[in-house]
Amino acid sequence: MSEHDRMKKELEDAELKLRGARQAAAAPDASERDKSDLKLIEQEFLALQQKARRGPADSKPQEHPSDLGKKMDKKLDSALKDSFPGSDPVSFVEAAPVKEHDRSLTSVKVNEEQAKRKKAKKWTPRSPP
Repeated sequence: MSEHDRMKKELEDAELKLRGARQAAAAPDASERDKSDLKLIEQEFLALQQKARRGPADSKPQEHPSDLGKKMDKKLDSALKDSFPGSDPVSFVEAAPVKEHDRSLTSVKVNEEQAKRKKAKKWTPRSPP
């Protein structure tokens, strides 16, 4: 079953659940719990609709906790290997990639300018003493 089909089925199920909750809350003998359940189910349905509108391109696949542990172990191993021999503590934190809308931020502009200057600077050999 594709992601789109799964999301469509989930929306249909949530819509049926919402319809039943509305009927229960509209009944003459409806309790306060029925009414509060309706509010929760409405919120859940709206969240599912929003998720469906965003589509699978924006959704990230959920990683299994054991996958996350393995990923962290690999990063730690790589950071340890890259820092050897050295006295600095191991760090595997990675900078977030710069997105197009972030380019207007002052700190990003400064970093980009510094990188351009560094590239423009040419290395020249020193003359012997």
